[in-house]
Amino acid sequence: MEQALFEQYEAAKEQGNKGLATALIAKFIGTFSTDEERKEWTRWYMVNRTFGHAVRHELFEGVMFPVLLVGHQRSDPWCIEVLERCAQNLYKADHLWSQVGYQTEMQLAERRLELIPNDPKAKTRLLEHLIAWFRYSEHEWPAGILYGADGATEAQCQEILMSIKKARTLDEGRAHLHYLNQFEAKVDQYIHRLRTSAGRPASNA
Repeated sequence: MEQALFEQYEAAKEQGNKGLATALIAKFIGTFSTDEERKEWTRWYMVNRTFGHAVRHELFEGVMFPVLLVGHQRSDPWCIEVLERCAQNLYKADHLWSQVGYQTEMQLAERRLELIPNDPKAKTRLLEHLIAWFRYSEHEWPAGILYGADGATEAQCQEILMSIKKARTLDEGRAHLHYLNQFEAKVDQYIHRLRTSAGRPASNA
């Protein structure tokens, strides 16, 4: 592996020379000879570089993903964490995403927490995903509660309520207590609305 080529790529990218940057990144990827090199470089990259929503595709597919896939298959928490952080790369490449079972960011975060249940960072990361999901689900309120692009069914509302309970256990500092209370109240109201429109008893009991 020739790190100097990567630094030359970064310089070309900074200068706006896209053609040279593309050529240099391809050449850099070609200098890796072992999976151990790929693993060590991936660790270096995740510590020393920021990448916004996604890593450059060639780097992700050619260097990082082979290492992360093996780690995913072996239930390695670090590899699962990196896959979760690089989820946008997976979403944009179906042939890669399929190899990890089309797991979403939240599903990867859930799996990581299952492997290291007492890890504070793993708890926080899953909680962040849950809160983001809740905020999306309520963003058309008072029109309704969303599940995906559509209005939630009663069964899906029950799933959301279970996830709120999970969020409460993860929110050990109770930083999101007020938000979770008001969101839960909205879901309860929406269930009441669904049952009333269907001519069913409104009680949650």
